[in-house]
Amino acid sequence: MTSTLAGLPPDVLPALRERWPDLPWHGLRETHGAFHHVLLLPPVAALRIRTGDGHEVATRREHATAAALAAADLPVPRPVADPVHTDRWSAAAVSHVDGVLREWGSWDEDRAGILLLLEHWADVSRAHRDLATSLPAVRSWCGGEQWPSLVAEMTAHDPEMRDAARMRVDAVLELEMFVEHSAVHGDFGLHNILWTDDGEVSQIDTDHAAWADPAIDVAPLLTVYGAQRLAADLSSELVERAASHRRTLSLQVAAAAQLSGDLLLRDHALENFRSRIRSSDPQW
Repeated sequence: MTSTLAGLPPDVLPALRERWPDLPWHGLRETHGAFHHVLLLPPVAALRIRTGDGHEVATRREHATAAALAAADLPVPRPVADPVHTDRWSAAAVSHVDGVLREWGSWDEDRAGILLLLEHWADVSRAHRDLATSLPAVRSWCGGEQWPSLVAEMTAHDPEMRDAARMRVDAVLELEMFVEHSAVHGDFGLHNILWTDDGEVSQIDTDHAAWADPAIDVAPLLTVYGAQRLAADLSSELVERAASHRRTLSLQVAAAAQLSGDLLLRDHALENFRSRIRSSDPQW
């Protein structure tokens, strides 16, 4: 079993200092996400280290995705070196992005920056149709075409959860068949948006980026701002599809955790899904 909560493997820092000696190691700050250890080396680089099952394949995919998005001139981190792979971990280096995370605000406060980012992704999709082949398929980070079967396998022991998951997964798959796809960030939450003092806005963590239904990028925003506020600026059809995608987000995290061998995260995500379907809240 693997988990980023277990800490950075002890051989990572010496190996990466030797591999990339010119990076500003004196400013090192260590943090982590759900699937990566992160070493911040401002103002030059952010190093993302993967452990667990499939770390090399995932890191290669993430590196290729970052390169494709950089070539399209999106405001996201760019690769600054080729990845490093060992038997136990892989590391990728991308550019450091200026800015800070913002606490949840009102839609009126945040809408200009968020709508600008959504517009960037839409514009790039129209100008760079080659992204349809250079970006991963939808949900590659959590199994891609195997995602529905992974969900079925993980929920098979619990009829309540199995039936609820199947209904929500089927709804998303059906919706995706009838919409025009575009480049999406794939994890468009406030935890991946950086704001500068002069109002510039950018995004980090493009590991979930894909050529997919643009409603995927609206789904995480529903948690913060609600459907009614978003519908003032976005089409009601887009917001409705986003709601369907949002109902499966925990199942995506669970599948990705299953693939990487992080059983604690898998069980946590499945428990979140169970709690939501039992909440009687119509949004779930």
